Amino acid sequence: MQLPAAARYHTGMKRHSRRALFVASLLATLAAPPLFAANDLPSLGTVAESALPQAEENRIGRDILRSLRGDGDVIDDAEVNAYLADLGGRLAAGAQLPGMRFAFFVVNDRSINAFALPGGVIGVHSGLLLATQSEGELASVLAHEIAHVSQRHLARMQEGEGNRHLLMLAAILAGVLASNASNGEVSAGMVNAGVGLAASRQLAYSRDFEREADRIGMQYLTAAGFDARSMAGFFDRLQQTHRHNDNNAFGFLRTHPLTGERVSEAQNRAQGYPLRMRADSQDFLLMREKLRLATLSAAEAERHYRTALAAGRFLQPGATYYGLARALLQLGRHDEAQQALASAQRQLPPHPALLLLGGDIQRAAANLDGALARYQQALQQFPSNDALWLARIDTLLQARRSAEARQQIELALKRAPDNAALWRLAARSYGEADALRYHAALGHAFYIEQEFESARIQYQLASRAGGDDFYLRSTVEARLREIDKQRPAKPR
Repeated sequence: MQLPAAARYHTGMKRHSRRALFVASLLATLAAPPLFAANDLPSLGTVAESALPQAEENRIGRDILRSLRGDGDVIDDAEVNAYLADLGGRLAAGAQLPGMRFAFFVVNDRSINAFALPGGVIGVHSGLLLATQSEGELASVLAHEIAHVSQRHLARMQEGEGNRHLLMLAAILAGVLASNASNGEVSAGMVNAGVGLAASRQLAYSRDFEREADRIGMQYLTAAGFDARSMAGFFDRLQQTHRHNDNNAFGFLRTHPLTGERVSEAQNRAQGYPLRMRADSQDFLLMREKLRLATLSAAEAERHYRTALAAGRFLQPGATYYGLARALLQLGRHDEAQQALASAQRQLPPHPALLLLGGDIQRAAANLDGALARYQQALQQFPSNDALWLARIDTLLQARRSAEARQQIELALKRAPDNAALWRLAARSYGEADALRYHAALGHAFYIEQEFESARIQYQLASRAGGDDFYLRSTVEARLREIDKQRPAKPR
């Protein structure tokens, strides 16, 4: 539903205000004196830790991600999240950082960009996923960002530049946070203003880190089984396209300046790795099209897919039919959506995303029993697929079969106890009938997402609710004590 102009303006102003407050607090935090004085110990890790402790990096990254989620900029889709976490996890394994908990997410933004936030939080714009022509190209960008994290570039830049770099960082992060609340020119201007605060030595320093991220990221890329040439090829294609179409869509070229020398170095370095011919995974092909529906209207997406099919311009025809089916589903044309899905299934081997879409079409057509049957059949083939579990449980709740839904939730939580979406469904299943379990389940969801203050509120409500479940009450009290320990001490 389209909001009235006044409402859209008011909503935009609220989002701008929240971002402004957040960036202001971040700027104040970053501009504060370092917690530890710089020292001359030779260990890279020790020097980086003295400049910006890992715990502080984790906190900053978590706060930024929470702000992005709160403003609705992060695409919250179980299938997309699972794919990105799996691909990112395979690449991050090469970094051999057992204490680092990487988090990968997609920002709903058409521009071509990606960024590494402090604490291993890595964001990818949906526009970048759509711009990639192979899974190797996407993996190369993630590997590059993972290398920024593994080499502690943020902390090392702070160690070398002190508050000058922190002011630049705050301005750049402000641009990232404003990317969806305003047009690209404003965001690029904020980023460029931040860069303008740095001296020429700082810019050279950043180029050195970019080269290091290229080199080490290529190691992660090949260790995960991808061809090293994917990185150099993608960078070169972006640079060549940018020369003929210089606009703000290529945010990656602004935040990761690509020189001809850097591209040549990457191309030469790739020659030292064996050639690997690797087909794109079905996950990549399907999730890429699912994300297209997040960046285009359903009508625009239908036109795109019909044009692509007529002209034969696509990475894979089955994935294109899958995207068309999702567009038709959004338009409410259920029979046509089912026909397009059937075409996709003729082109592709069985896949949970195709089976999930079949259930979604039945559900949208108000055939809840048919949807439940399809989800159950799909789970028999793919019993560990989170999106199928969530869809089946959600449909059971929609059909007012709460007791059966709770049984399914218990089974799913045994397999995936850290799934926040499952805990939210659990809360829905209890509702007002069981305040203790309702608030405890919501508290668990917020806790898993590291929304600790929101978790505290829900746990406190649970502790005051009636009920005699001793084990659950003990868990709630333990979580409250754990959250208290993580709160920063108040200044005296």
